[in-house]
Amino acid sequence: MELVKVENGQVVVAQEIVNQIVNFKKEMLKMELLEKQLKEEIKEAMEKNNVTSLEFGELKIKYRSATTRTSLDSKKLKEELPDIYEEYSKTSEVASSISISVEC
Repeated sequence: MELVKVENGQVVVAQEIVNQIVNFKKEMLKMELLEKQLKEEIKEAMEKNNVTSLEFGELKIKYRSATTRTSLDSKKLKEELPDIYEEYSKTSEVASSISISVEC
């Protein structure tokens, strides 16, 4: 059985693969939410106890305190100083990719 094929100019993916991807993405979402919750609890405990790093075998956790960041407002620069924007802009190649999402 072909998992991915082209029929009449259309890409067709076997239902088995669709089901596996949907199940995988649902589980991944659950795991990401759990990870976010656990990280927040660990961060709060580290802040409360003034701890900057933890190590549990392969698991290493480092705390980084809040900071500020300065960035360039490229949209405003392009509008107000288009010549300078063009002079300092660069174009990079981006590899092709696909995005898969699952509604839960």
